Amino acid sequence: MLRVFVVLVFSTLLCSGELLGQGKLVLVGGGSESVGGWSDAPYQWAVDRSENKRVAVISYADADDFIPNYFISLGAVAADNIKIATRAEADDPQTYDLLMGYDVFFFKGGDQSVYYNEYKGTLTAKAITDKFSAGGVIGGTSAGMAILSGVIYTAENGTVYPDEALRNLNNNKMTLADDFVSIFPGFIFDSHFTERGRVGRLIPFMAHWYHKVGELLYGVGVDDRTALCIDDDRKAVVYGTGSVSFYSSSAFPLSDGELPVADAVSAMQLLHGDIVDLSDWSVISGPASPAGEISDEDGNYQVLLSGAEGYSVNTGFLDYLVKQTGEIDDSIIVVTAPGRAKAYIQRLESSGAKVVVIEASSTSNDESRADLRNAIRVSRKVLFVENNDNGLFSFLQGGMTGALLESHIRRNGVISAFVGENSRYAGKVWVANHLSDGLAAYYGRLQFRDGLSLLKSSVVMSNTYDPSATDFYENTTASVSWAMVAEGLKYGIYLNRGGFLKFAQDDDINYFQSFGDRSSIVLTQRGGNIAVANQPVNTSGAVRNYVGFTDFSYTLLSGSLRIDVGNPVPGLDPPYELEPTVVGVEESSMQSVVSVVPNPSRNGVFYLREGVVDNATIIVTDLFGRRVWEGACHSNEGCVVDLSDYPDGMYLISVGSGIQRETTRVLKQ
Repeated sequence: MLRVFVVLVFSTLLCSGELLGQGKLVLVGGGSESVGGWSDAPYQWAVDRSENKRVAVISYADADDFIPNYFISLGAVAADNIKIATRAEADDPQTYDLLMGYDVFFFKGGDQSVYYNEYKGTLTAKAITDKFSAGGVIGGTSAGMAILSGVIYTAENGTVYPDEALRNLNNNKMTLADDFVSIFPGFIFDSHFTERGRVGRLIPFMAHWYHKVGELLYGVGVDDRTALCIDDDRKAVVYGTGSVSFYSSSAFPLSDGELPVADAVSAMQLLHGDIVDLSDWSVISGPASPAGEISDEDGNYQVLLSGAEGYSVNTGFLDYLVKQTGEIDDSIIVVTAPGRAKAYIQRLESSGAKVVVIEASSTSNDESRADLRNAIRVSRKVLFVENNDNGLFSFLQGGMTGALLESHIRRNGVISAFVGENSRYAGKVWVANHLSDGLAAYYGRLQFRDGLSLLKSSVVMSNTYDPSATDFYENTTASVSWAMVAEGLKYGIYLNRGGFLKFAQDDDINYFQSFGDRSSIVLTQRGGNIAVANQPVNTSGAVRNYVGFTDFSYTLLSGSLRIDVGNPVPGLDPPYELEPTVVGVEESSMQSVVSVVPNPSRNGVFYLREGVVDNATIIVTDLFGRRVWEGACHSNEGCVVDLSDYPDGMYLISVGSGIQRETTRVLKQ
């Protein structure tokens, strides 16, 4: 039903010649022009579709002659820089007359707030509308492109970054207006799209406008060194080395507080040479490979993924792990690099959790470390924190303890939590060089490794919009969609500082839900066709790690909103056999192993006969380490453990005094 709604709205909106006139648009996402390269096609397109091939290159600042000369090299009869720096100049009738003598208006980049404040309501703004209505070509790059949509982001209070937009839908930087020019109503454009991660602000822009004025907008995001050329019949072609993204939604739910919420925003992403008809949202020429079969998530366990490193931003995450999952007295296995995660361990212990630390090292994999392996077997919660990539996976694949841990986290009901960069490991694959190689996505050098596949149909990116990275997020944003297409994955999860995502089960449904002070983003592959970029960015032939697709969707998760991601399939989970441990001198002085009869017991009553030290204490736990029964007995009297009020199943009876303890497994059936 959503796509039907979108098509009808687009048809009604875009087929109205009275609203949109008969002009053409050239939307350039930014980046430097390249003579003989990516920019020739769109700039040539602008010249070819103008009646007299006269180009006005407009800016509020001084400019050199490169762009005018470039247009002339592509066939323009005349091309001139026109500086309009003040409202007085913008509203001068001579400026209007001068501009109307050209067939192409091309706005340079810079600060869109200057364009908005100096040109709004002037004869220059009227010239834009009049020229477009007369069939002219209106174009712009970067900020000069962003001012051409019906609703524009004015940037009057400074740039709003994606992490800010995902935190506060109504912050004072979310300045949108529809009173500049009306040549493309119902749309909002954004530039430098993937490299600056601006899906994280464009969808919040759309949600903000909907809640502010009740109007649904359609978003178009154009990458740097990429252009979208829209003809007068509303057929639009993509040129360049990146992609153009198209977004639409039938509604935006109200958020809890200020966090933006968006449920299933339809998304297309098109590449060089692709053509879309904006009259009915149909792809005329585009990604040609069917997406293929895509699996849902079928795990029967929980996964918690925090968005960033740092103990201070993860205290809420740790408290949730202890108090809101499983039982508060569940033991927690903390898996970390040698000597790390001390603050996390202290926080867990201060919250009342029983913590067992396993350092991801060859020492922990030693055959003698039965104590660690038994701790894993009786645990229900595992926390991965402050591991390094090579160390963790070498440990998991390098011995008995690691192999057991990797198997254990897949058991029914186990809760696995990951902090920051470790969250990447939970998916089927994870990107390995997004931090070490800043231009990896641009030059097609992204590297992926096999993950733990707890989320076997997902790829996870942590700290997507790192505030310390200013506004450059090409690796973190491009790697997710690339992995989804390359690996046939259904879900791409973008995490952010201050938030975390939960994978869990409810009424036989698996779901994702987000918590914290920023919305999480989930990209879903729904089907359709896919493709990968093929335009080189340099003479060496390097191609960006960018993809095209026709039927994906974005969800902004926060508050009570959940998305269903499949059905759990319980595992078989054969019972564990505890390993005998090496004991100390005092412990080895015990005369014999405790004898428990009957075992199994049908009524849950067990008698301890031999091997009971004097004044022994008895502790009974379930296989998740939860203490269910305590008692005491004397060696000359024998002991009785009564579990008749507890569910059938396996229990561990530990008997001893001080460090002298023996553990026996019993079964109530």
